[in-house]
Amino acid sequence: MLDHHTLSSVPTHYVGPHLQFETTRTPLGELLYRLKYRGGHTGVSDIVDTLVEFIESRWRPSIDCIVPAPPSVHRADQPVVRIAEELGRRLSLPVVVDAVLKVRGTPQMKDVPGVQERATMLADAIQPGGTSVRGRRVLLFDDLIEHGSTLRRVATILNENGAAEIRALVLTRTK
Repeated sequence: MLDHHTLSSVPTHYVGPHLQFETTRTPLGELLYRLKYRGGHTGVSDIVDTLVEFIESRWRPSIDCIVPAPPSVHRADQPVVRIAEELGRRLSLPVVVDAVLKVRGTPQMKDVPGVQERATMLADAIQPGGTSVRGRRVLLFDDLIEHGSTLRRVATILNENGAAEIRALVLTRTK
């Protein structure tokens, strides 16, 4: 995990039955928030700049490909995939979007209480995809993590399907 997503969130008022908050995010958290929820297309380059700097100057993992975690919410333009594709372009690595697939819709995992409930739901929803990563050193990438349930499920599938090594990298963590 590169950064926290939120620094503080203070309730301010109600709009109808919904409590509103004043939220302060980290700079990376703000870029990701705008990209995911406000259509901030310009954030991809800045986010990938941060990833490349971390990978090339501090982490330096040996990887053969990037596998983005399947998104929990269907969008026409998936932020985690856009970021992974730009990261792959800059690092000259293939991005294997279909190594794992989400075959059944789920709520966002942050809305599912309980580790076992999340694991059961994800075991049904996330399955091996059409492209093999057998023998490859994989960078498993996700944009946002709370409990790690999705990453655990994806890593299990990649491992069961012969990945030589799996390294995980997440942009931000909630809570």
